[in-house]
Amino acid sequence: MRTRSAAACGPWPLGSVCFQSRVGPLEWIGPYTDEEIVRAAQAGQSILLVPIAFVSEHSETLVELDIEYRHLAEKEGAVGYFRVPTVGTAPEFITGLGGLVRQVLQPGGSSTSSSRMRS
Repeated sequence: MRTRSAAACGPWPLGSVCFQSRVGPLEWIGPYTDEEIVRAAQAGQSILLVPIAFVSEHSETLVELDIEYRHLAEKEGAVGYFRVPTVGTAPEFITGLGGLVRQVLQPGGSSTSSSRMRS
């Protein structure tokens, strides 16, 4: 499986990268997901949410993304609201993850973090 970072894929023609999970009074990484949902909905766009930071379904995906953000999108008039499932136990993900672990565990194997620890 070959992947690239969002930045390496070039400009997003009809989308944006945004961040959720801000808690408390401290400034968080932006733009915020709820603000982007409102912006897209008011622009008459459908919303496709891709939770790239989550590998499994849990309270943030099931409640915040599927219920709370869907409600916000509908309230603000989004044409549609869809969320891509997390990778969970998809065979390709597990195979790729297992390959990375084996690579690091074999003699001479390295990763960014393990290389720093040996330095």
